Amino acid sequence: MGLEIKGITVPALLIKLDSDKSFEENLKELEEKLSSAFFKGSVSILDLKDTNLSEEQLDKIEQLLKKYNTKVLGYKAENKKKVVRKIPEITERKSLKIINKTVRSGQRIEYDGDVLIIGDVNPDAYIIASGNIIVMGTLRGVVHAGANGDETATVMALKLIPQQLRIASYLTRSPDNPEIPEYPEKAYIENQQIVIERIK
Repeated sequence: MGLEIKGITVPALLIKLDSDKSFEENLKELEEKLSSAFFKGSVSILDLKDTNLSEEQLDKIEQLLKKYNTKVLGYKAENKKKVVRKIPEITERKSLKIINKTVRSGQRIEYDGDVLIIGDVNPDAYIIASGNIIVMGTLRGVVHAGANGDETATVMALKLIPQQLRIASYLTRSPDNPEIPEYPEKAYIENQQIVIERIK
């Protein structure tokens, strides 16, 4: 079957271990896949169904994800009592706020968690989140991810042309006459600066 990493609608990576392999084999395979630049700065959900991982093993997975600048957004499990972690289940509303409309000029959204906008963010609209900001549309306004100082936070958009983009204490702006990108992009911190790259 093989260890799986899939894109899901958050959007995030859904990581499911191969039950036919040992934990060490899964960990090695996960590191090989995460070493790809494609996954850098992403967010992930661990699918713990059909697994019986110890706290120590979960810590090793989280440390590996952190090594490759991949943030754990939540867990997916059939029996929630088996998973006692500080990070909430992805099904809990406090972990992810979904805005199913365009955010218009003058509007301001602040949230302690991750924010998903299904629509555009117009100029002079403000999105502030302690976690990641994901825009399934054109981002033209002002965004601040990792507002509480989380330097692993990311900003993703189908068209990323913000007036101002901040992650933790780092800031960047689009040029006066920016080109409209023809592909999705993500922004994250690397080497103490904001890096913007194409999502392939």
